[in-house]
Amino acid sequence: MRKNKCLGIIVVIGLILNILIARLTYQQVKHHLTEKLTFDVGQVGQKLDAQLSRYSKLPEVLANDPRLLRPLIYASENSEDTSRLLQQWAQTLGADSIYLIDNQGTTLAASNWQQPNSFVGQNYAYRPYFQEAIAGRPGQYFALGASSDKRGYYFSAPIYTQQQSAGVITIKVDLSLIEDIWQYEEIEYAIADRVGVVIYSSENSWLYRSLIPLDNELKQQIRTSRQYGQAPLEPLTQYSQLENFNRQEISDIKRPGQGQTESFVVAGHDMAQAGWSIYGFSPIKSAYQYVGQVVLMFSVFYALLCLATTSWWQTLRAQQALAQLNNKLEQLVVKRTNNLLETNQRLRKTIEQYERSQAELKQTQSELVQAAKLAMLGELSASINHEINQPLAAMRTYAENSRKLLLKERYNSVADNIEEIIKLNQMVADIIARFKVFARKTNDNHKRTVAADSIRAAIGLLKNRLIKQGVILRMDELPADIVINADAVQLEQVIINLLHNAIQALATAHQPQIGIHLEAREYRVEIRIWDNGPGLDDDQKKRIFTPFFTTKSDGLGLGLTISRRIIDSFSGTLTVTDHSGGGAEFIITLPRGTKDTE
Repeated sequence: MRKNKCLGIIVVIGLILNILIARLTYQQVKHHLTEKLTFDVGQVGQKLDAQLSRYSKLPEVLANDPRLLRPLIYASENSEDTSRLLQQWAQTLGADSIYLIDNQGTTLAASNWQQPNSFVGQNYAYRPYFQEAIAGRPGQYFALGASSDKRGYYFSAPIYTQQQSAGVITIKVDLSLIEDIWQYEEIEYAIADRVGVVIYSSENSWLYRSLIPLDNELKQQIRTSRQYGQAPLEPLTQYSQLENFNRQEISDIKRPGQGQTESFVVAGHDMAQAGWSIYGFSPIKSAYQYVGQVVLMFSVFYALLCLATTSWWQTLRAQQALAQLNNKLEQLVVKRTNNLLETNQRLRKTIEQYERSQAELKQTQSELVQAAKLAMLGELSASINHEINQPLAAMRTYAENSRKLLLKERYNSVADNIEEIIKLNQMVADIIARFKVFARKTNDNHKRTVAADSIRAAIGLLKNRLIKQGVILRMDELPADIVINADAVQLEQVIINLLHNAIQALATAHQPQIGIHLEAREYRVEIRIWDNGPGLDDDQKKRIFTPFFTTKSDGLGLGLTISRRIIDSFSGTLTVTDHSGGGAEFIITLPRGTKDTE
């Protein structure tokens, strides 16, 4: 019961506060809209007055040009030259049209003389701007064009000859500039003449309707002057006097196109130059929307405040219970922390043991690679002996020959033999150095090498084996600018292993061939090694990289396994496929070297 009573009091207080805030907000929004409309309309009115004032004195200036008198004095005078002059003036001044009228009201020349709706020949004696000017006074007037049916503002001045009015010069200004000046899309505007007829508006249904009801006599005068054509001149409001309408901050305006009435905040500004009044209309419903938003925001804030207060009260009551729970939790945390410390110690020991195992495994793998390399050298020992024995035998022959030549005192020939012995000695040194480089352990610091160098080094070690077995080596020219991210010695070991396997596979082949192809792509480099031997079946291709799997009777089955692991360590791949000309094809793919990897 007590809870329901408190809830009722909170709701009543909220309703009272919402009503007060809604009334205050409405007054503030209405005041703000009125001030903003007054300022915006005043700015636009001043700009429009300034634009029209540019043209107000021009007719009097142009009327003093003596070239305008010839068509007025001599009726038979050809007026085309005068029309061209007026056309040039209209283009220079930016006017819609300029035309010359005689004292009977007939247009003799016009800037639009070449257009279908030319003013030439038209009689405008009924226009007030003509009547004022022919009477000797400058005239200005707003109306729909009788020929063009376009809205425009007319400025006129008399042309004198011998102190008498001989004609009238008139400038028509296109009022489309109002649309360029008005930049407020959320606000409607209307321009009304002295009696309240709307002559320009952002709301098309308001055009040529009056802000107040007009009597029939005034309507007839306006229609007789053809100022607004056959416009209906229907009222938009029910105010009897224009002054009463101007005093209202909020007015109900009809929307004829929609058949309804809407309330607007209204602000006006008198335009001294044109004799008009410009009005701005902002729908009052926008104020209601803003008030609704403010009330909604306050309601949400009030609800949140009530919830926060309730939550604070509940939190205050729960603090004691939480204090008791904290004591229990602290004891549990201490116990759990001790358990975690023991677990962390065991985990640290396990990690250290794992790191030692990894180091030992890496060392074992490195030794296994080195053992495979030395085993390969053992298989190549016959080739090594053959390569070294040939230059040694040649050196012995040159030495024995030199001894005989010394006895004959043929010293030049002895010198030539010594040069040959030195060259042969260098050849032996190069052969031994090549095998020493291949036999050394890998240096992990060198991870950038030229692919062509490793391929040539591998071929050099197996050259005699290829010659002895009669294998034809198919190899395109190796580009010297292809660099890969790999250790040169380990890559050489992989290539030697693949070539050695290919040579063994070609032991019984007719016309044995081995091919090497080097190709660089955008980010990868491919080395393809193929032979035309018997090839591999599907089962062999699946198991060829499995440790201890071999197709040779005396093989260990570790060569290709080690080769793949070497390539994997360089973020590359080693795969096998069938060669298009028969046999097997091994594909080495490695990352292409960049300057960043140097």
